Amino acid sequence: MRFKKITKPSEVDLNIVGAKLLLGNQLLDGGISIEEGKIIKIGKEPSLPKADKIHDVKGRLTIPGLIDTHVHLRDLQLSYKEDFHTGTCAAAAGGFTTILDMPNNIPPTYSAANLRLRRDEAMTKVIVNVGFHAGLVDDKSEIHKMSSMGIYSFKLYMNNRHSQIDIENDATLAENFSTCKMINVPITVHAEDRSTIEQRINNFKGKPIELKDYCYIHDSDVEEKAVKRIIGIAEKTGATIHICHITNSSTIDEIKEARDKGISVTGEIAPHHMILSKDVLEKLGGWALMDPPLRQITETENLWNGLLNKEFLTVASDHAPHSLLEKSSQDIREVLPGIPGLETTLPILLTKISRGRLSLSAIPKILAERPAKIFGLKGKGELSEGADADITILDLKKEFVIDPDKFHSKARYSPFAGENCVGCVSEVFLAGNMIFENGEILTPPGSGQVLGVQT
Repeated sequence: MRFKKITKPSEVDLNIVGAKLLLGNQLLDGGISIEEGKIIKIGKEPSLPKADKIHDVKGRLTIPGLIDTHVHLRDLQLSYKEDFHTGTCAAAAGGFTTILDMPNNIPPTYSAANLRLRRDEAMTKVIVNVGFHAGLVDDKSEIHKMSSMGIYSFKLYMNNRHSQIDIENDATLAENFSTCKMINVPITVHAEDRSTIEQRINNFKGKPIELKDYCYIHDSDVEEKAVKRIIGIAEKTGATIHICHITNSSTIDEIKEARDKGISVTGEIAPHHMILSKDVLEKLGGWALMDPPLRQITETENLWNGLLNKEFLTVASDHAPHSLLEKSSQDIREVLPGIPGLETTLPILLTKISRGRLSLSAIPKILAERPAKIFGLKGKGELSEGADADITILDLKKEFVIDPDKFHSKARYSPFAGENCVGCVSEVFLAGNMIFENGEILTPPGSGQVLGVQT
């Protein structure tokens, strides 16, 4: 993504100086000039225009504001788990300046009316940029209404019996995929085959379901079956799809083969699936339960290899907060799947950099550039003259231990609790305004922007 250079004024709002700028694969010493929320100049400090304010980042790494395209912000009837303010504070603390909210809420984002309700609530609370995914429904009128309001995708939950579309009917899915193709809105997919899941659950009638049983019910073949099916429908309709929270290397292979045939498909991997294995689930129980569940340790390595070598993959946190009570039942059927991730994603990946597992240049690619491109987030995801001045500053040397009690999120648990990390977020700028510095939120509720959604 490239932007037209803006003619520099004689004086600007802010100069960020003393920066180590990560531009592509290059590290450059310099600074950034910002005027009216836009980057208007990137260069050596002597070349920058005069500024009303100067902020010296003292040699810290400066990258685009990060983007998380898979976040569950809850709020409304689920505000006891998370709300738009606490969720976006967690985003800022994690270095994310733009996040996209998933639709499985109460009430669900499956209609223009509910989408408008979420937008109105968000506008009073968010402190970063927030956009919305909507649920795919079998109602062309609602699809068109929600599309006109500026959503970023329609989400299809292939595992959900309560979905508002007949997910077992290929013809129904194909018809609605064709509608999405016509209006140029992608489809994000939770790819787990519902019929297989339900058949396996039925085997446990009257019996307790343990963690090992849950992993069997949601085994990798459930993902494989759903992925093959949904790619086939995408091929027939020409729709654009994005596979969420990939756990299997076979899914990456399927996407690669599909793309080689001209099918428009991308995917994302969650950090927990790259780093944690079944062993952690057995140790921590419900606190480490998510859908899809953690896999064997050999599969985590395969995901790393896929991420590092495939340009169509991104990282997304799948931030899915619950209350501690909802994560603590002894009966696995009463444990709600999902973990918070906005405040752990970047530190976990930065630690991998310090240990030589990941290159520094990979961070903006997988957490900014690619997400912006896939979901059409114009002006986001890149340090470039003319882009939005959403900027994240990193301290690559600071060491700390992940402590959920210090989260900005309401979800005070994490399977990463106690992990020693190297590297953290130092400052975050949104449209040229500093919103986070050294652990503190600096901006009031409602100061962020709701993206896309029109009245």
